[in-house]
Amino acid sequence: MKLIQKGLLFVSLFTIGTGSISIPAITSSQIVQASKIKSTKITVKVAKAQLYNEKGKKISKCLTKGTTKKTSEKKSIKNCTYYQIGKDQYVKSSNVSLK
Repeated sequence: MKLIQKGLLFVSLFTIGTGSISIPAITSSQIVQASKIKSTKITVKVAKAQLYNEKGKKISKCLTKGTTKKTSEKKSIKNCTYYQIGKDQYVKSSNVSLK
C-alpha cells in the first residue's frame, strides 16, 4: 500500500514539475438523487417486489405481498423512484404503499 502511495506521489510531483496536469473525466452519466424522508413504513402491494442496488441493478432478493419494512430515504435512479429498505437494498415505489 505504501509503495502505491509513493508511486502516486512521485507521478503527481513529476506531472506538476513538467507543467502538464490532466483532469480525470467523469464517464458515468447516471444521476442519482436522494432525499431523506420522515422515517416511515412501506408495505408491498404486488405479489413479488424485486429489490435493486444503488445503481438500479436487480439483486437476488424479492419481497412478498404484505411485507412491511421501514424506510427513511427516497432515491431517484434512472428516472425511477425507489425507497431504501436496507444497506444497498432498494424497492421501486410503484410496488409499495406508504403507511
